[in-house]
Formats: sequence, C-alpha cells, structure tokens
Amino acid sequence: MEQIEHTQFENVSFNVPEVLSRIRSHQKVVRDIVNANYVDFVSINTNDMLDGLRALETEIKDLVASTGQLTVDKSNVAWNDLRNYQRDLEEGVRGYKIARKLLSIHDLFESMNLSGNGYEKTAHILGKIKVLLDEVEDPVLADLHCFHSLILRYETAYEALINDLNGKFNELVQLQHRSFQNTKSVTIRIHRDENMLYQVVVTLLKTQHNFQTVCQFLLENVFAPVIVKPVSLICDEKSDEQSVLIQLSYQIAVGEELRPGYKTVLSNVMQIFYNLSNMNIVVSEDECLFKVLAKQMKKELCTMLIERCLERDIPGTIEGMKESSMMKDLCEFNTFLHTTNFIDGENDHLLEEYANSIETIHQKKLCDNVLDTALEIMKRESHEMVLIEDHEYQFVGSSTAQLSSCMVTRTVVELKKFLDKVLAEAFAHGDAATRFIKTIATILERYMVDVPMANEKLLFKIPQQSALFRNDCTYLNYWLQKNDGKLNDHGSFANISDALKACGEDIFQQQLNSQRAQMMQALSGFKLSINLLELGTEQQRAIRQCVRQFELLKNVWQTVLPDSVYKQSLSGLVDQFLREIMKRIQILEDITTAIGNGLVLLIDIMTETLPNLFKEPSEIHQVVKQWTKLLQLRQILCGSLVQITELWAEGKGPLTMCFSAEEIKHLVRALFQNTKQRQACIASIV
Repeated sequence: MEQIEHTQFENVSFNVPEVLSRIRSHQKVVRDIVNANYVDFVSINTNDMLDGLRALETEIKDLVASTGQLTVDKSNVAWNDLRNYQRDLEEGVRGYKIARKLLSIHDLFESMNLSGNGYEKTAHILGKIKVLLDEVEDPVLADLHCFHSLILRYETAYEALINDLNGKFNELVQLQHRSFQNTKSVTIRIHRDENMLYQVVVTLLKTQHNFQTVCQFLLENVFAPVIVKPVSLICDEKSDEQSVLIQLSYQIAVGEELRPGYKTVLSNVMQIFYNLSNMNIVVSEDECLFKVLAKQMKKELCTMLIERCLERDIPGTIEGMKESSMMKDLCEFNTFLHTTNFIDGENDHLLEEYANSIETIHQKKLCDNVLDTALEIMKRESHEMVLIEDHEYQFVGSSTAQLSSCMVTRTVVELKKFLDKVLAEAFAHGDAATRFIKTIATILERYMVDVPMANEKLLFKIPQQSALFRNDCTYLNYWLQKNDGKLNDHGSFANISDALKACGEDIFQQQLNSQRAQMMQALSGFKLSINLLELGTEQQRAIRQCVRQFELLKNVWQTVLPDSVYKQSLSGLVDQFLREIMKRIQILEDITTAIGNGLVLLIDIMTETLPNLFKEPSEIHQVVKQWTKLLQLRQILCGSLVQITELWAEGKGPLTMCFSAEEIKHLVRALFQNTKQRQACIASIV
C-alpha cells in the first residue's frame, strides 16, 4: 500500500507543475485574445483554444481528485511538498476559471456575428452573456478592465438589438396621427409579414418590452376619441394584400349633444380590436401581445368606457330601461375581449360587474332625474293661483266639516301631480319602490329649504305670498296624510308631515309679526296726554292708516286663506289694535268733553269699517274679543253718570262683561268733574 501511495505522490509531483505550466500557457493565450479583441480590436480565432481548454479542464479535475486521495504523514517532508502542490493547483484552477469565463463570453459575442442569426437567436445569446456577466464568482473579475469592456459590449449590443427591434416593429405596425386646424386623422397600418412580425414581437416579449408607447397611442389617439366623439372609421383588410388599414378622423371640438351612443362606441371598439388582432402574435397559451397590452391599458380603457360613455347612456326613465339592451350588449362585448385574448387577469370582470350594476345605477339615475324635475318645478314662478275646490284635497280634517275654499300656487299643484306619478311608479316597480319613496322624502325636505330660500324677499314682504306658501305646505301635508297607507312603512314621513306644517305656519307667523310691527308703528301717531285739549288729525290719521292696512290684508288674504285661518289671523290683528287703542284711552287721567267727542268719532270710524273685514259683518262680535268692549267704551264716553250707573247695575249690568269696577271708576273720574253725583256713582260701582 505504501508503495502504491509513493508512486501516486511521484505522479502528482510530476503532473502538478506540468498542469500549472499548461494553465499559464492557456492564460497567456486568453490574455492575447482579450487584448486583441478589447484593446487592439484585432479578431483572433478561438475555436482551437476552446478545445484545448476542455481537455485541460478534464486533466485538472483528475489531478485535483488524485491530490485529495493522498495520505501522507504530517511529520514527513513529503507533507509540505503535497500542501505546496495543492496550493499551487488551487491558484492555477482559479486563474483557469477566470480565463475560461472570459473566453466563453468572448466566444458568445463572436457567435452573434454569424450569418443567419435571427432576432430570437441574438436575444438568446445575449441572455446567455448576461447570465455569465452577472455570475461573478471571483472578486478579481470585477477589477479586470477587460471584464468591464465585456459588460460595455453587452450593453451596446443589447441596446442595438432593442433599437433594431423597435425600428422593425414600427415598420411592421405603423402608428401615425396628424392634427389639422379643426380635425385630426389617425392611421394604423399593420403589414402582413407574419414571420418577421412573429420574430420581432416574440423577441420583444422575451426582453420584457412593455409596449407602453403603443398602449399610450391607442388610448389617446384611438379609443378616447372613439368613445366620446363621432368618428369616421375605416377598417380595411381586403383591398391591400400587403397590409391591414385602420383609419379614423374626427372633429377636435364637438358639442356634447353629438356624442355617440354606447352601441356605436362598442361596435367601433370591437371593429378596431378585430383588425388590431393581425398584430396579436401568440407565443404560447399563456403569452401573447394582446395580454401584454391588456396589462398596460385594460383598466384605463374599461374605466374610460364606463365613465365617459356607459354612465351617460344608462336610461334615466323606466320606459327607456325597458327598451335598453345595455346589460346584454356589455356582457357580449366583454366576452369578445376575452375571445381576442385582451385579458390581464385583474380587470377582466370590470365590465361584467358594471353590467350587473346597471339596474341599480338606473334606479339612482331615475331618482336623481325625479329629484331634478321636482326641483325644476319648485323654481317656477309661483304667482299664479289655483282654487283648491277644483282639486281633490281640502283643508279640512274630516268629511263632515264644512268645506272651505282657498288658494294654492300653480307650482305646488304641479308638484303634487308629479308626486302622484312618482308614487304610482314606485308601486308599479316594487324593486325600486324604496328608492322612489326615499326620493319623495328628499323632494319634500328640499321643498322646505329651497322654496323659502329662493322666494325669501317675496315671502317676507308680500302678505299674499306668505299666505300662499302656508297653504302650499298644508296642501302637501294633506297629500302625505291621504297617502299615509302607502307611506306608513317609512317613519321619516311623520316627521316630514309635522315639519311641512310647521314650515308654512312659521313663514306665515313671521308675516303676522311683521304686520303687527307695522300696525304698532302706525299707532305711534295715536298720542293721548293730559295736556291735550282736543284731538287733531294725527290721531285720526293713525286710526285710518291701521284700518287701511287691515283692508289691504282682507283683499289679499280673504280669498287665499281658508276662512277659519283668515278669521283667526285678521281678528288677532284687529283685537290687538283695539286693545292698544282702549289701553291708551283708559290710562288718561282727564278726558275733556272735546277729547271725549273726538274719541267717539274715532270709535265710530272703527265700528263702521272694521266689521266689513269679514264676509258677515256680524261675525266681528264672535271673532274679535275686544269688539264688545269697544262698543261699551263708546257708551261710557257718550253716557251720563246715571246711564253709567244703570249699565253697571251694581255689578250685574252689561259693563261687567268687559270692564272691572276699578276701570269704570277711573273712567268716571276722568270724564266727570268731582261732584256729589260722581261720588254717588263711584260709590255704587263695587
């Protein structure tokens, strides 16, 4: 055994120097080749050299295996020799591997220059070179100038290939557009050289080319105008055997009313895709040009179709939806895109999902249109009045109550008819009933906000307008009450009903407050004082001004308001007016005969005019609480002490209905001088 190992050791000691010598020889040759090609740029044939390297590589492997099998005593001198041989061999192998890699890369570059290399083969060789360049096992490589030269040569060759491919693709698929003053023309010409187109597209796909320029051109210059503008589209694949032509032209500025319908848009897009399929090179079942384009542009194209075309064309009426075939058309279009392989795996169901939501969008659009129509009705001029007796609703709480004529605006009558129609449609189409009824609630809520805001000046300055608005709100409120059975499942209408009534009453109450303020302003001229000797024209003017105010209100309210509302509103103003007049008279400490006669004349003006504010003048006794007191005050102003005593009748006479004992005593003291008869009269008033 020792003899065998000794023989092997001698072989190793002989072969290692020999192999190292051959490695150095080969390294020199490689160095010469690299210098010649990447420094002096002189071409050298490397075929024989590669064959020699393969043989040398086999010997190196055998020699490394032999040295690894040797066992030498570490105390022996031969141990040091063996370690030196192994170290020299490792360094030699390292140099060999670097030389081998450089020569392999150089050989691949040389093979690219062979005639007959197509785009695919060139790209395949560059791919191999890229792998070798990226695999830097030895850090020494990164420091070699020649290695950097190889990297630069690869980048130059790769860029040249991509430029050549792009140039060839642009020759085969020509994309052009020209803009004129008012129009734009777009032309796509696809040459029928299928073999060359296949090579170019396949190679571009293998180089991970994204075709962003093509996608951008199609989106901006083809699909965008086709979706939103009327276009002249020509797709011709028959007249020219050498190419397929897609040509479209359109006006740059187009009115909204000329936008094409969705059927025209889908038809044009399908026609364009059908002709573009001539460039759809299929590499495998999972890879083709259309799939690459879809990853770049399908989402944007679908979004553009939905937002700029389909949404606009979803019918806003029930009749239109019945006749529409949009859901079916959109599903067929989506199937067509799948068939042509225009799929990206992420957005392939966008259009189908949108088609399934069309009914919901239609209902929302329909309700939006309903709301818009209602708002348009609300904005109409509301000066024209309609007699309520000509219509179904009455301002009464039950069928046994006496009917009362009144006025509402033509606007609210039209709005009520529109609400009737909407409610009928809601129950004719059960699936949309809830949305319709919510829209009715929105309409009524908007009515309470929009109408007062739009007619603010009229409502607060013109009494007739505020009265009409009150009636309009009550009119709509009674419409809600009549349809309570249909709306009772929607609790919000109870609140809306109360709010409608409150809204109308609030506006009308503000008008009443304004009238009261106006009346009190007029009564500022009705001044009575102890220093006044007789009444002048100022007091009479104040009274007549207030009476005139009431007469004007009668003219604009009596035929507009329900009779009960009219009586209550105007009688309230008259009552306050009389109370203010009598209060000022009753606080006088001294009423001279002249002043008393003047006051009687003013009361006569009131008793002659104020009853005429009502349809039946005698009604004033019932509706104006202060009326009887006014008449009795006149009796006191005109009467003697005896008459006043009789009218009081020890607290049992008619004066006790409206006056207290203290009020009568005060008036007696103001009207009559201090005599025994006055004292007796006052004493009887208890």
